[in-house]
Amino acid sequence: RETARLPIMAPCHAPMTSAAMWDRRYSKKGYAYGVNPNDFLNETAAKHLQALWGEERGPRVLCLGEGEGRNAVFLASLGCQCLGVDSSRTGLAKARKLAAERSV
Repeated sequence: RETARLPIMAPCHAPMTSAAMWDRRYSKKGYAYGVNPNDFLNETAAKHLQALWGEERGPRVLCLGEGEGRNAVFLASLGCQCLGVDSSRTGLAKARKLAAERSV
């Protein structure tokens, strides 16, 4: 069975004040933390993922607090099947946009 590599972004249920705060932050033009993965993930992901799954492609990865999607999109570009979860619907909409721009 073939599965899509697309990062799937799903809202979680957090206190309204938290979701509203993140929605405000992510509603600004551009990306709050940029479009590249965080430094740690960028430096270690490819090496460790390769060691974990060898030649097999498509491990499943859960990205909690995903925000605007930069880490899930990066992992999807490495072949992972990502589920990004965040309380901000605004952030998740931008995550979907970033995924589409990167064709993952």
